[in-house]
Amino acid sequence: MSVLEAPGDLARTPLAAILLEALNVRATGLLEVAHEGGTSRLWLRDGRPVGAQVVTGFRPLGLLLLQAGLIDIDALSRSLGLMASTRRPQGEILVELGAVSRADVDRTLAEQQAGYFALIAALDAGAFRFDPAAPVPEWTRGSRLSPLRTIVDALERPQAGALVVSALQPVAHQAVRLASGYAEVAGAFRWTAPEQALLRRLAPSATLEAFFAGDEVEPERARAVLAALLLLGLAVPATGRQPSGETAAGLVLELEPEPEPIAPGRTGAPAAAPAAPAAPPPAPAVPARRSDPAEARERRQRLLQQAMRNMGIGPFAGRPPAAAAPRPGAPAIPAAPPAPPPPVGAPPGSPEAALRAALLAAAPRARERDLFARLGLQPTAGRDEVKRAFLQLARQFHPDRFAAPALADLAEPVRDFFTAVNEAYETLSDDRKRAEYLAVRGAHGVTPAQAESARVDFQKGEACLRTRDLARARGFYESAVRADPRPEYLAAVAHTFLADPQRRDLDRARALVEQALREPAGAASDRVCQVAGLLARDDGDVGQAERMFRAAVAANPRNADALRELRNLEARRAERRGR
Repeated sequence: MSVLEAPGDLARTPLAAILLEALNVRATGLLEVAHEGGTSRLWLRDGRPVGAQVVTGFRPLGLLLLQAGLIDIDALSRSLGLMASTRRPQGEILVELGAVSRADVDRTLAEQQAGYFALIAALDAGAFRFDPAAPVPEWTRGSRLSPLRTIVDALERPQAGALVVSALQPVAHQAVRLASGYAEVAGAFRWTAPEQALLRRLAPSATLEAFFAGDEVEPERARAVLAALLLLGLAVPATGRQPSGETAAGLVLELEPEPEPIAPGRTGAPAAAPAAPAAPPPAPAVPARRSDPAEARERRQRLLQQAMRNMGIGPFAGRPPAAAAPRPGAPAIPAAPPAPPPPVGAPPGSPEAALRAALLAAAPRARERDLFARLGLQPTAGRDEVKRAFLQLARQFHPDRFAAPALADLAEPVRDFFTAVNEAYETLSDDRKRAEYLAVRGAHGVTPAQAESARVDFQKGEACLRTRDLARARGFYESAVRADPRPEYLAAVAHTFLADPQRRDLDRARALVEQALREPAGAASDRVCQVAGLLARDDGDVGQAERMFRAAVAANPRNADALRELRNLEARRAERRGR
């Protein structure tokens, strides 16, 4: 059974084994890994890793381009709005806007994706599941991940140590050389200059001791390089009868050029990796029958299965033959615990659950009339504060972060949120638009049109209150507050929470009244004082209740409700005196 056919755990089956198997069977689909930080994803097409997404360590493409000085913040703002509304890749949108070249996008995407893959490869445990039916996103067609280099990188990780040991043990006392078909795929490894120098030791052949001599390449990297070549059938024993399937037939790879490093001197440009030199010269050909692709794949499969059996883990474990037992002195490989089933959805406390809660908490700001409030700023905030607030929101709620299935239902709130946030940024960051906005902005950031809309909603709420339709009254009052949070409207909402037996909420009513009383006009509003008196009465504070009702009558002598409450208080006081 293939490692891709059943759920497992990276603690038992290292990522390198999964990538080797995927390449061998040319798998297409989605590998999901649930770990402590959330759920990371790796898409495969024809056995090649073509795209990755992570929860922790998220680096949006647009922000990477901004940090590299390749786009400005206005282009970032426009692309985020279009991305949220159209669900198209941000890089594609930026190229269409003329903000950046396709080459710059491809280069930055390669940097981003290589970083994401490194984070997944660094996981030492995590329940994984491969879904061959999952669609592979179109944006992954521009991927620059190297299918063979990712295998080497994964083998370098500590959790793949047992697989490396198992691959090297059969040739521990033999010389090794490059297979005759190595040159066909050498470019896909994107070797560095020190790695090329290391591989030249295999021409014509070298013992393991000679191969690992020197310090040009770190020991862990050198071991991963040779283990990858052995497991892929690209390195073979130099003596004795050679397997007929020693060539690289079957490794059909569409090689793309290495992305050029970002030119130095650009502001914030990340450090560029050295360009990959030419591949080392191929090993001299030796008499060997070239195999067909199927035969080569079968041989690679046998190599991987044998290595997995030697490890005693994974679906190939079974009962290994006696000949597969480790040699004396070989590193002991402890048995791993059974793999737990992968979790379903976003568990409480995970980053995905936290992201959902953060968006739902921030989403109401999209309905704020005040543009400063949409960005979470005070009305005195300057342009630099506006820019910082926008970038923070763009990083926290970037649409790419909601691509996970557990967050797919948030697509509409994300779109609405970014539409509102972009409008606020574009207005407040432009001197002319900002001046025009401030010229018509009244108290609480309310324009005359907004104030009129709030007044109409408040009157509708009053009409519903008179017919005791408290639910509809609350809806109209809350709409008025969103447009113009004046004290009278806040008090009206609080009154519905007091008077509605189905939705009675004293805590919410107190919070609304306290907010209204903090406003300069709050203490002078008879509606605010009246509702504050009702709250004090229900709390048993008769003295405070009487003071607030008298304040309501002083502000409006015709406030019948406050007058009636005062008469009731006086009647109860007279009743107590007569006892």
